[in-house]
Amino acid sequence: MKSYLKFLSRNKLYTAIEFVGLAVSLAFVIIIGSYVWQQFAVTRENPNRENIYLPGMPGCPGLTYAFPDVITEIPEIEVVSRYCDVAPTYGKNEVLWGGAVDRQFFDLFPNYRFVEGSPDVLSSPSNIIVTESFARKKDLSLGDRLDLNGEEYTVAAIVEDSHGTVMKVNEAFLPVENYKDYWQPFDNFGSTICFIKTRPGADRQALYDKLEEVCKKVYPDIYGQSFFDHLELTRYDELFFKETGNQFLHGDLKTIRTLLLVGLLLLLSAIFNYVNLSVALTGKRAKEMAVRQLSGASRGRVIGKYITESIVFTAACFGAGLLIAEAFCPLMNRLLSNPDIPIRVAWKPGYVCAYVVIILVVGVICGIIPAVMAGRYNSLEVMKGDYRRKSKMVFSKVFIVLQNALAVILIALAITMEAQMRKTQSRPMHIDIKDKFSLSFITREDQTPLKDALERLPFVKRVGRCSGVPGIGTGGQYSKTRDGQDIMYRLYRMDSTAFRMFDFKILKDYNAPIFNSVWFSDESFAATGFDEDYHDISVLSQRASGCENLAGVFKAFPTNNANMGEEEHAIVCVVRPEDIWIGSYLIETAGDRKEAYSKIMETYEEYAKDREVYLNYPSWIDETIAEAWKPARNNMRLVEIFMLLSIIISLLGLLAMSTYYADEKSRDIAVRKVFGGTVDSEAWRTIRDYMILVGIACVIGIPIAVYAAQEYLKDFIYRLEGYWWIFVAAVLLTGLIAFVSVIWQVLKAARTNPAIELKKE
Repeated sequence: MKSYLKFLSRNKLYTAIEFVGLAVSLAFVIIIGSYVWQQFAVTRENPNRENIYLPGMPGCPGLTYAFPDVITEIPEIEVVSRYCDVAPTYGKNEVLWGGAVDRQFFDLFPNYRFVEGSPDVLSSPSNIIVTESFARKKDLSLGDRLDLNGEEYTVAAIVEDSHGTVMKVNEAFLPVENYKDYWQPFDNFGSTICFIKTRPGADRQALYDKLEEVCKKVYPDIYGQSFFDHLELTRYDELFFKETGNQFLHGDLKTIRTLLLVGLLLLLSAIFNYVNLSVALTGKRAKEMAVRQLSGASRGRVIGKYITESIVFTAACFGAGLLIAEAFCPLMNRLLSNPDIPIRVAWKPGYVCAYVVIILVVGVICGIIPAVMAGRYNSLEVMKGDYRRKSKMVFSKVFIVLQNALAVILIALAITMEAQMRKTQSRPMHIDIKDKFSLSFITREDQTPLKDALERLPFVKRVGRCSGVPGIGTGGQYSKTRDGQDIMYRLYRMDSTAFRMFDFKILKDYNAPIFNSVWFSDESFAATGFDEDYHDISVLSQRASGCENLAGVFKAFPTNNANMGEEEHAIVCVVRPEDIWIGSYLIETAGDRKEAYSKIMETYEEYAKDREVYLNYPSWIDETIAEAWKPARNNMRLVEIFMLLSIIISLLGLLAMSTYYADEKSRDIAVRKVFGGTVDSEAWRTIRDYMILVGIACVIGIPIAVYAAQEYLKDFIYRLEGYWWIFVAAVLLTGLIAFVSVIWQVLKAARTNPAIELKKE
């Protein structure tokens, strides 16, 4: 080992590049590995995870309040429990985020551990269970009273907070029986989540078949069509990576796959560097190994020494990587879109075992090729100098090609991601959202005083009313296409003032009455199968109040602000303001936004102080849209960081390999200079040979980069087009970097006195 340390100290450039590259790459492999493991471990906190099922509609695990009551006789079912999302107000219009549950809920979810009291307190409709954090925040203890929506509850139990699980974070739990009359027994779909715990050995398909038969009986007019096309039965440990609405926390499989791929590329870059430089330096250690063989060491022992040294070196890099990972975790958590499950570099036994496995695997991979190379030649060949003549840099040339190919791919993908992000930011809205403020709240009180007060503010130009705000979101409405297929629209209701404020780009106007008329986006018009001769909206008119006449067609605005997945079909129904009870006031302002926001909220607070009002995220529409694609942008930034690190590590390797390449060519240059070659001719000959390798790398890398870019872009709605220039730029950048990294070393070798160089032989 001492000889190995001396060797590393004599080759400081190679050692520094190997150490930095491997340590940084391992740091982010640790971060990515921890992130992936901790995401997949979200549902493992529940010991019943493989026996709990949630029946529901497609994309939504909820059904109706009475559904759990009609399935208790199914033999596969052991326990049934209800959960309803509730958000009652308390204090001065504060919202309590909680769940309405029954006593059995806590049998299915033992991670909610009771600090005081027990789940039996839910037998009384006036009791409430609060979490420790909520009790601390509100200075509550057992027996205290809490007013929720005008009803008094007694704090009867306190449970520990449950974070990092698939369940949303709740502040309190109320008796679910209190909501029995609030929801229709077999209507209000999605209001109630039904948790089913099966008996040991129960067959999933048999359970599904029996639940489906129940659905056909209790939902005869709904099941099999529109939003309840079929029953979905989701196991609890499948929830986290499934689209299930807002009832549960979600993981992002696409981000996980992307990070795993980028982490692999990052590690490959570092391993390439290690192997490249180790193979390159094998020649410099050949005589040392030859002496060992002549001293009696077997070839296997020599190869084992290489691998042992590699594992020790990898362990040192891994230690540095752990420190780097700890330092970068806060940044990664800020960029990742799921702050409820932060990345942690853990020291649990399972993690430590994984760390040891990574060190051994990476160490062996990094050491095996140099070890095999060192073992190819016997000691006599090395001492006679045949080793250098036989090697002919074949492996070095292969790795130079691979390293440059990887650089082309990574540079192309990094540019593609950045260009697509800018494309998303410049996505046309086709509506006017400038200086539009959405004041959304729920109340049964008379809203006229608020509207009048808002209109009196000097900076307010117009005030409109709408239910659902373009650019923010709204509910869905099912109808039929021309050929009888189900279609779901995003239905926005607004008065004529709000409609004018958005300044929709009208493509067709059928001169319908102003009110109770529906406008289709050009995309939804086409998806329905309508044309100039056929546009019958009778099915929609029967299902959605106010949609009595077809008003016309407007240029579609984005309904999916994240710009990922599929765009939804938008329609806008213009109604009288008095027909909109729940929704938003749309306020068009002029002047300073900060002042406008302050005055609008002061006006609202004055209106709400003596009324029962629930405020629902007031915001500027353009800022809400920008916030919607922030998670996707952060994920792209995170991937770009990893890409940049991979590129830097790859380029460091190219720098070292170009140095080695020039060093290996120095003897050939010296011989040709003896026979009349000049500094310029020999320099350009060597550079030309090196750039041919770079050209081969580009030919290999570009098709892979094109495929990877296409795969990355395919999920975007508004995506990059005509991006051939990215691959040209990647080739030019890689070529420029390769040229700059090799030229100064080659010129140095070309200027060396040939007599001095030949004496080294």
